[in-house]
Amino acid sequence: MAALLAEFNAYLDRPGADPFADSVGYRQGTLWLSPDELTEMIGALRDVLRARADNEPAPGRSPHLVSAIFFPIEEPPQDRADAAG
Repeated sequence: MAALLAEFNAYLDRPGADPFADSVGYRQGTLWLSPDELTEMIGALRDVLRARADNEPAPGRSPHLVSAIFFPIEEPPQDRADAAG
């Protein structure tokens, strides 16, 4: 996590850093997945990234750091209405 924060802070410290124009994004959400679904999703993401991993520097290309972190979280407490019904 420290390396990710350091890279992001280095980006923000660059002259002309413009997160909107540079399509900087951070997304976080909860996905309810079985172990098989998680494995399938990770494989699909690897395929997407692998398809571009051999891109070399070229006019119009700039390097982008991509970080993915997967970890299980606790299930939220059930709503009382859901539990009763």
